[in-house]
Amino acid sequence: MTIQNTKATVKTENLTSNQLSVSSGVRQGDPLSATIFNLILDSVIKKHNLMREVSLKLKQIVAYADDVALLVRSLKSLKEIFHKLKNEATLVGLSINENKTKYVQMKRTEIKDITHLKIVNFAFENVENFNYLVSILNADN
Repeated sequence: MTIQNTKATVKTENLTSNQLSVSSGVRQGDPLSATIFNLILDSVIKKHNLMREVSLKLKQIVAYADDVALLVRSLKSLKEIFHKLKNEATLVGLSINENKTKYVQMKRTEIKDITHLKIVNFAFENVENFNYLVSILNADN
């Protein structure tokens, strides 16, 4: 399936627009779209060499499809990796959904109570448990 000779309309409530010619992209649901997305996200992550053993690094990105986890050892590292990821993602047309982005603190020592983490113009909600793929992450693990 390609978009060659594809036309589309936009429908809002009871109104439908005139036909538009589609000149780039892939159709929604096309198996190729997931492959292209993964290739682009992989290039963004690899650009900063952030996929390594977290035990050896201060920061790491773990990604599966559009589920991305940033693993860091300090707030400074989190801000640094977030800025890099956000800037690179923006260059290729990707964006971070603030409403779907949460954070959980995992430390052996007392955890500072922060309800919302602010980085740039984003405010992320603190949660006690976080479901990443099929694993539940929390301060105890």
